[in-house]
This record gives sequence, C-alpha cells and structure tokens, in this order.
Amino acid sequence: MAFKSVRTKLLTICILSVLVTGLVPFLFFEVRFLQQEEERISQRALDLANKVAVPLSRSLWDYDESTVLLVLDTLIRDPDLVRVRIVLPEGAGEFHPLDESDELPVTKDDINFIKVPLTYVAFEDEEVLGHLEVGYTTVQAYDKVATRVLLDGVIFFCILMTLGGGAALAINRIIGRPLAMLSHSIDEMATQKKPVLVKWRSEDELGQTVEAYNNMLITIEQHEKDLVKAKEIAEIANRAKTSFLANMSHELRTPLNAIIGFAEILMKEDDYKIDQARRSEYLGYIFEAGSSLMMMVSDIQQISRLESSEAGMQDEELDVEDEIRSCVRALELRAGDGAVDLEYSLQSNIPYLRTNAQGFKQIVVNLLSNAIHFTPRGGQVEISTLYDSHHGLTIRVADTGIGISKEDLPLVTDPFWKTSDGNEERSGLGLSIVKSITERNKGRLSIESELGKGTTVTVNFPVDRLVERSELLLGKAKTA
Repeated sequence: MAFKSVRTKLLTICILSVLVTGLVPFLFFEVRFLQQEEERISQRALDLANKVAVPLSRSLWDYDESTVLLVLDTLIRDPDLVRVRIVLPEGAGEFHPLDESDELPVTKDDINFIKVPLTYVAFEDEEVLGHLEVGYTTVQAYDKVATRVLLDGVIFFCILMTLGGGAALAINRIIGRPLAMLSHSIDEMATQKKPVLVKWRSEDELGQTVEAYNNMLITIEQHEKDLVKAKEIAEIANRAKTSFLANMSHELRTPLNAIIGFAEILMKEDDYKIDQARRSEYLGYIFEAGSSLMMMVSDIQQISRLESSEAGMQDEELDVEDEIRSCVRALELRAGDGAVDLEYSLQSNIPYLRTNAQGFKQIVVNLLSNAIHFTPRGGQVEISTLYDSHHGLTIRVADTGIGISKEDLPLVTDPFWKTSDGNEERSGLGLSIVKSITERNKGRLSIESELGKGTTVTVNFPVDRLVERSELLLGKAKTA
C-alpha cells in the first residue's frame, strides 16, 4: 500500500536515478584504476629486468656465478615478482635464486612473464648469453582495487543516502505536503460537506492546481450561499404572494359586496319602497365601488406587466417639466374637490429623462393621488424637482396630511398595506407600483413621514438615465 503513494514512487525514482547516475562513473573509475595498477606492475617488472640486465650480462661473461645468484636473489625479494630465472641458450642450463620456493602464492596461469635478452659486446660483436625471465602477477592489484572498491562503496552509499534523504525531504515539501493537504480537503468535502481551502502557494503546475481547486471550492461555496439566498427569497416571495392573494381577495370582495348589495336592494325597490333620492344615492355607491374595483384591477395589471416581459417597454427621452405639469393639471380638479392646495416648484432647464412615458406618469400620478387622498381639507401638497450632476434628478412630493407611524413606514410599499391601528383605509397598490417602476429605472424611492405632520416621498433617478438638452438637440439635428 505504501508504494501506491505518489511521494513513495517519486522518491524511488529519484533514488534509482541517483544510483544509476552515480554507479556508472563509479564503475568506470574503478576499472580504470585496475588497468592503471596492472600497467604499473607490468612496467615496474620490465624496468627492473632492464635495470639488472647489464650487470647480469657482465657477470655471465665473467662466469661470476655468485654475483648472478645474488642479483636474482635480490630480484625475487621484490613483492611484485614471483618468478626470476636466467635461461642459457641451447639448453646449457638455468640460474635460479637461492631462496626460491616451489610454493607460489598464485597459480601459474596468473603469472605473466617478461623476457629480456642478456647480451654482451665483445670485440665489436654482440653475443647473446641468455634470457632473463621475470614473472609477475596482478593479483595484488585486484586486492588493492577490492579494498578501494569497498572504501569507495561505503563513501558512495553515504552520498546516496544523503542525496536520497535530501530528495525525500524536498519531495515531501514540494509535492507531498500539498498533495496531503489536497487529500485532506477532499476527505472533508466528502465526509463533513465542509470546504477546506488548501493553504499552499507556488508558481509551478501543482501550485496552479491548488489555486484552481481553491477557486472551485470558493465557487461552490458561493453557489451554495446563492442557492440558500434564492431559497429564502423564493420562500419570502411565496409568503408575499399568499399574503397578496389573501389581501387582494379581501379588497376585491369589499367593493363587490357593495355592488351586489346595493344592486339587490334596487332590484327589490318596490319591497323596500325606495324613492328617487335614495335610488340615486345607491347608484352613486355602486358607481364608486365599481370605479374602485376598476382602479384596483388596473393596478394589478400594471404590477403583472412590470413583472413580465412587458417591463422592458420602449424608453424615450421625456421633458420632465412638461410631464409633471400635465399630471398636475389632471389632478387639480380632484384636489379642488377636497379643498387641498396643489402646488409645484420645478427647476428649469433640467435634462431629459430616458424612461417609459407611461411609467413616469404613473409615478407622478400615484404619488400626487396618495398625497391628495391622505391630506385633510385645507392642507397642502407640493411637487418639486432638483437636479445636480452628481446625484441626478430628484422628484419630491410633500403633503401636510395625516402621516405614517414609524412602525408602518417600512411596510407602506407592500401591496394592500393596512395601518397598524387597524384602520381599514386602503393604501392600495400605488406605492408598490411606484417602487417597481423606479427600481426598473435604476432609481431609489425613499419615504419620510410623521404622524399628524405629513409625508414626503422622494424619487431619485441616477445620472446615467439623464440626457442633456444640448446632446438631444444635436442628435436630432444629425438625424434630420
């Protein structure tokens, strides 16, 4: 099982590589040393033979047998020589050292002989007196090489172990640790479902792999968070839909009950003895309930359009001043009926707004309608605009109406919101539609209110939704 580890495999390959790489030159140098040692012994035997050839030749010429034997005895004492003799010509005999032993330290096959002729020049003639044979062996060289090989082998083994240990440490640090950390992280993901980032940085392929793995974990974790968030949003949306449907059914039922009830009374006017004045009153109630129902259905359709593909309606450049003045004129009569003073304060020469015209008018109309509706007689409603190049275009609708409590303020943009005091007065879908249209235009809706002192609703459109008048005129001129 241990050999299945990548670290073990790499370490084995590294050690084998070091062994093969070091063994080849090691064997080469040892063989070369053996050859040099053999050549040294052979050359030394030849040098000794040549050195004694002259005195031996003279001693043989003079028939000085004692000197010849003394020289041979001296030669045989040399540790590199195992056999020394002089062979006379034509079978005249041989000379051997005095202490020569018949027992040889090696076999005869291991002895190499060098023959050197013994010549003497007499009366200008060179006469061969015999041959000096010197036998030597290379067994000592092998013994010397074996000793050296043993010593060098120990040194080589120590070097190999040192390199192998260093390679093991390096492999463990460079490859083993990140692989172990990756394995641990994968196990944690498999068992604990817990992402553990691998804290390892390097510029090589392994470092890139670790970085890619960490990025994958971060992406997975982010996706899981997004899924949890999407699930929460879906649950909230589902609850909101359920609440919306419940409130909508209640809001639809109220005017429908009024219409059905008064219509039933009118159908039985003879039984109830209804006069003309009462009949006109009941018809007015039916008309008011029908109008309220129609307005509610229109608001629901508008919300549906905003949430569907129709929300991407065609945008155009609008003159904000003209659009607001048009909306104010349309609501002046309603404000007059309620004895509410409707005023406007518009900054001149503000840029054009790139948005859908119908959506923008609905924002203004809904805000003004709510302000007029919740402002008592004698109150005031004012709409104003403000533009600067940093904050964009701001439209503010302020009234002196009944106001909204702090507890209800975060909820007023919810569909069919009811006040916390149980008041059945419906806020409808107006502010919810305003919020949706504003956010579609990348704008912001904010509401400030205080009970008994009025409400201020602010809609802000960013700079990138605005077009300077000069740019618009220049574009139209180029088109023309």
